[in-house]
Amino acid sequence: MKTDLIFYLARRTSYCEKALKKQLTPLGINFNSVAASTTPAQLGKKLTESFKRCNLVFIIGGLGFTGKNSLGEVLSGALSTTRVTADNVKKLKNELGKQYGYVIRCGNQTIVALPDKPEELSKMFSPALVGYLKSTYNL
Repeated sequence: MKTDLIFYLARRTSYCEKALKKQLTPLGINFNSVAASTTPAQLGKKLTESFKRCNLVFIIGGLGFTGKNSLGEVLSGALSTTRVTADNVKKLKNELGKQYGYVIRCGNQTIVALPDKPEELSKMFSPALVGYLKSTYNL
């Protein structure tokens, strides 16, 4: 299965990419595309392009920001015009840091938002998240 990875206002991108790849490879998930964005408009464009290619997109970064550039604000605004409800959003516990991760599902498309610290995103790949990905995408 192919997925896209989008870095949004992220640091340590190569380390994060390697950490995510290490988690995804055993599930048979590989990167189709890796991109970066630094504005909400760029992120929206990258997400639109990604969902034309695949149904699973990972976003790394932007969770620690506040205001209009915060990933939470950007996604809330973008998803407010969709069928996404609170039941479609799952919070991922972060035992090593302050920012939670999120799994957002709408129809057959999923966004997994993770912090830009490799050790945190690796720890967030709990059996529950792995199980969710396996069952949702028949891995």
